[in-house]
Amino acid sequence: MKSTRGSSRSAIFLLNSVDRLGRTINPRVLAAAHEIGPRAVAYGERLLGDAALTMNLFEESAAAVSEALRRKSKDARPVRDLSAYLYRTFLRKISLARGKQTRLETPLRNNARTQFLARQPSQAEVSLLFDEVMATYDKVTQQIVYRRLEGLSWKEIAAEFGIATHAAESRYSRALAHARRLLHIRRPRT
Repeated sequence: MKSTRGSSRSAIFLLNSVDRLGRTINPRVLAAAHEIGPRAVAYGERLLGDAALTMNLFEESAAAVSEALRRKSKDARPVRDLSAYLYRTFLRKISLARGKQTRLETPLRNNARTQFLARQPSQAEVSLLFDEVMATYDKVTQQIVYRRLEGLSWKEIAAEFGIATHAAESRYSRALAHARRLLHIRRPRT
């Protein structure tokens, strides 16, 4: 069940003092990150659909701002609003990630759709139905389905997303079960 706007989450927002690339985060930037982090990461997660990627981008943004502060320490002009500077950096990284996702998804979606629709008599209707069903999945599940429709093995899909092969198969199976429920298709008995 999703939380309503008025309710508050009891989860604690934790941010590493070093990003995944090993760059340290300035204590002032870390304090600003803890201040704006919960709302910024929630917003980024809504845009990207992937919590881990969003958190990595936030940590990378904090490390990038820390490096910028180190470079600016030699200048006489300090950063006036560190929280706003961090947030703008994070939004730029989100924008770049979304652009990459779009560039990757478009050819995959078109290729998967043409392979799927090549066997169907009414391409327009099936294409619309396919898009509606795929829109109900999160971004990672969509990508797993597209990769499987392209003919990639479970091992290749798992390696691409950094998950176990069983986890990739499980996501794919849940997506198929969800599609069957949406389309009211009964599974053939074997």
